[in-house]
Amino acid sequence: MRVFLMRWYEKFPEFKLHDLFLTGESYAGHYIPQLATALLKHNKYSTDFKFKIKGVAIGNPLLKLDRDAPATYEFFWSHGMISDELGLTIMNQCDFEDYAFSSPHNVSKSCNGAISEANRVVGDYINSYDVILDVCYPSIVEQELRLRKLATKMSIGVDVCMTYERRFYFNLHEVQQALHANRTNLPYRWSMCSDVLDYNNADGNIDILPLPKTIISHKIPVWIFSGDQDSVVPLLGSRTLVRELAHEMKHSITVPYRAWFYKDQVGGWMTEYGNLLTFATVRGAAHMVPYAQPGRALQLFRSFVKGQRLPNITQTSF
Repeated sequence: MRVFLMRWYEKFPEFKLHDLFLTGESYAGHYIPQLATALLKHNKYSTDFKFKIKGVAIGNPLLKLDRDAPATYEFFWSHGMISDELGLTIMNQCDFEDYAFSSPHNVSKSCNGAISEANRVVGDYINSYDVILDVCYPSIVEQELRLRKLATKMSIGVDVCMTYERRFYFNLHEVQQALHANRTNLPYRWSMCSDVLDYNNADGNIDILPLPKTIISHKIPVWIFSGDQDSVVPLLGSRTLVRELAHEMKHSITVPYRAWFYKDQVGGWMTEYGNLLTFATVRGAAHMVPYAQPGRALQLFRSFVKGQRLPNITQTSF
């Protein structure tokens, strides 16, 4: 990625004068901090061009598996998706200290059994990435796409069949031509994740927290934000990890936990440590925050890029 950026700057040298903001969501909790530290290392040894990194923001990020994994089941329990008995079993019998990304997760047999039961109870009819949305039935939507190139399933103003529509759309020949994609006529269809690439599941076990610490030590603001309806990497884990990181860095609270606003409504909640580390939730948002709350996502991103705190007032009073 660093090499790609260098080549991009060589092709468009005018952008060397611009500030650089690094953002991403989900597994970007790994690769965005890794990219940022690689660029900082480049800056340290470069006698020529240096990257002007002005901020790092990661949403619902996988940061530390032994905290992010139990947060999923705490989320299930706190949202009434599993029973008290099952929730307590997981909390009491599961030691997530050495939890591994790949099954059987390096936990006890009783813990694995409780986790499997929790996943069974939650079931396939819930979108784990946004638990308040309805689900899309693939067989129905694929038939609609074939007939009309349009699907019709909306839930709380969100197109829940977007995943299938996206796959259909990006495999259209005219779309690939317009994007100058698939120039070599690959023998397989495009999909979001592919077995063609060799993913290393062990990478998910890496503790990423030392990297945001390094970034902040260079006086670069770091924002960690969470859509509060995500059960895959829930805010419960991220909020704790941010607090622990601030404590380790001896950063005091500079903005006590409070609501922030968008269009006279609560957009979520936020707190700030040491004027450099911000944690924010986005109310009603999914694992991919802009998917379910594009307006609130834009407000968050705008504040981040402008170096401003999220709005703490509304123009409307009771």
